[in-house]
Amino acid sequence: MKIVLSLTVALLLSTPLLAQEHGAWIDYRNERFGFGLRYPAEVFEVDGRSEAGDGQSFTSKDGAARLLVGTLQNADGHTPSTYLQYIARHSYGGFTVGYRRLDSSWFVLSGENTDQIFYEKVIFSCNDRFITSFAMLYPIAQRAIFDPVIERMEDSFRAGAKCPRQTPARAVEEGASHPRRPPDRTRQSDRLQAPRSEMADRIARARGRDVLVILRRTTPPYDRQIVRGYAAR
Repeated sequence: MKIVLSLTVALLLSTPLLAQEHGAWIDYRNERFGFGLRYPAEVFEVDGRSEAGDGQSFTSKDGAARLLVGTLQNADGHTPSTYLQYIARHSYGGFTVGYRRLDSSWFVLSGENTDQIFYEKVIFSCNDRFITSFAMLYPIAQRAIFDPVIERMEDSFRAGAKCPRQTPARAVEEGASHPRRPPDRTRQSDRLQAPRSEMADRIARARGRDVLVILRRTTPPYDRQIVRGYAAR
C-alpha cells in the first residue's frame, strides 16, 4: 500500500520545530493516578478518554499515527518479564520485534510489520500493583517524523506517584471469586460502587440476576472498568 504524506506532515519534515521549540510540546497529566508525558501539540490531538479515568488516546492530525497512555491494575501478578512476553504475544503478534530492553521495574518493546512500527514503554509502580505504559503506532513511511518524537516523549514519561487502593478487577459476576484466591468479602463495598451500564443491564436480564461485568481493552493502555447490571428494570 502506497502512503502519501499530507501537506502538514511534509511541512513538519522540513522544520526543526518539534525537536527544538519547547512551546510546541504540552503536558498530559492524569489527575487520578498522576502519570503523564509531554507530546507535540502540532502533531497529536486528543482522541478519546477512558471512562474509568485511567487512560488517554491521541491521534495524529493526518490520522496516520496513534498514541495511547494509561495505567491498569496488575491483577494477574505480572513481572516486567512476564508482561513483556504477554503483550508481545497478544498485542503485537503480527509484528516482528526488533528491540527490547528489560529492567527490574520497566521495559521497552518495539517492532514493525510491512507497513507500521510500534513502540511501547511500560513502568511498574506502587510495589508492582500498577502498570503504566505509553504506546505509539505509526507508518514506517513516517519514521523520520515519529522516531525523534518517541525519543523525546520517552524522556518525559513518568509513572504516577499516586497509589490508590486496588479494587477487585477479576470478578465477572456478583460473588465471583478470583481464580487464584478465595472470595474476598472485605471488598464487597468496592463492588457496590461500580457504575450502572445499559449493556450490563441486558446481560443481567438475560441471566435473570444482577451482575458485575469487566470491560477490558485489548490494546494499549489495556485498561479495564467494572460496571453493574440489574436484572429488574
